[in-house]
Amino acid sequence: MKQILIRPVQLAVSEENTVLASLALGSSLAVCMYDVNRHIGGMVHTLLPRVPEKEAAGQELRYVDTSIVALYDAMMAKGADAYDLRAKLAGGARIFSFAAREKYREIGRENVDCARQKLQELNIPVISEDTGENYGRSIYFYTDDGKLEIETVNHAKYLI
Repeated sequence: MKQILIRPVQLAVSEENTVLASLALGSSLAVCMYDVNRHIGGMVHTLLPRVPEKEAAGQELRYVDTSIVALYDAMMAKGADAYDLRAKLAGGARIFSFAAREKYREIGRENVDCARQKLQELNIPVISEDTGENYGRSIYFYTDDGKLEIETVNHAKYLI
């Protein structure tokens, strides 16, 4: 089975039997989309909730709101049907509790909230998630069946 590593600010979509992996998610968020009938899957690893008004073009994958649209567009370009799309979320941990500036303490939660809102706007249901808490995750998204494997350092290895 082919494996593609998705680093921060990267996106990939595959209609083949592929594992899309993202390692060491902290407050950043991985959004996985899956077409349940066509077996097309995609993932984006994004860092911050919303694109600032003065952000330079070309930074769409850095922000949850614009990266979800980019993932949706890439899924559609591969032949997905919007009606058959489902989403899974992973990451969004609170790992900056030591941060001197309050605005960084809740970045993980804001990422998750922003993703839920954008996916709702696109009428894509979030069917499962593993978000929040105070620990990082590595994830493996299987495009053949839409399963998402979560691996944590001190907790467990499980499927959602």
